[in-house]
Amino acid sequence: MVSQPLSILDGLSTTMKILGINISGYKTIAVYGDISGLIYERAQMEGLFGKPFPEAFDIICTHADKLLRLCRAQGLSNPEVISLAISSPVDLTRGIVMSPPDLPGWDEAPLKSRLGVHYNLPVFIEQRSNANALAELYFGAGVGVKDQIFLDLEPVVAAGIIQNGKIYHGANDAAGEIGSMRMAPTGPAGLSFPGSLTGFASGLGMAELAQMRFPGFWPVPPNPYELVNAVNNGQEEALQVIAESTEHLGMALLWLIFSFDPELVVFGHPGDLFGEHLLGPLREAVLRHGGAEARLLPRLALSKLAVKLDDTAALMAVINAYRNQNMN
Repeated sequence: MVSQPLSILDGLSTTMKILGINISGYKTIAVYGDISGLIYERAQMEGLFGKPFPEAFDIICTHADKLLRLCRAQGLSNPEVISLAISSPVDLTRGIVMSPPDLPGWDEAPLKSRLGVHYNLPVFIEQRSNANALAELYFGAGVGVKDQIFLDLEPVVAAGIIQNGKIYHGANDAAGEIGSMRMAPTGPAGLSFPGSLTGFASGLGMAELAQMRFPGFWPVPPNPYELVNAVNNGQEEALQVIAESTEHLGMALLWLIFSFDPELVVFGHPGDLFGEHLLGPLREAVLRHGGAEARLLPRLALSKLAVKLDDTAALMAVINAYRNQNMN
């Protein structure tokens, strides 16, 4: 757990209200909620891809302000703390965002301090995949499981790692940033580089892979959710794309399994939409590459929070800090 000033932690209570903000290049969500995970109101806007940090910061605040006006109109109190979920890489202690792939140009962006000053509120921050992992741990598919991994497949492939009920950040807040792993000399890129795990297994990467393998069928990369529909409808070309994608994802997952020995692996968007079309070939790939050690295969599951995941993840930096405070 990233340390927070004691005075801030001491102020967390069951009754406080939270302004939660979940930021990515393709979608930004603001929610008004509480420590129990209850969400009273939400507002969603398009992503901030391509917008420099100063411009994006003003857009985020305008978006959050609209949500807060709506809450006040209903007689809800002002939030007492801000919870952030943001794409990696992030220096969590300083709250500095360091040019995530889906937010290019956010170089050393002081998001945490700027929001704290703007709203005059304490701010807690968590990397997005970790926030998703915590949401599933506390409220979703991972309730009661102390050792688990959450695999994000958008906008890049990343893992949120839970060990003994705690999020694992690593020495440089970079644990789980596996999307840049080189899987092949060439291939789709997604928001990483050609042949990377993000290229083969992220939503955008799989769409790019579909166009590369079947240019006659997909002259341009399909929308990732078009590919989801094609897979779930049993389209042969789409199933071949998933088979190739899960071959690479299975090798990376096997590395995570051998390294962290989780009981459970939960898949987020768009993996949860593929269902068994993803989990089935993925199990086969892990078994094939794992050999005799495949007895260590954890349970594979889809996000239980599903469409509520992004909203709940927006609250998790604060909720996790509160729960850890009361466990110590």
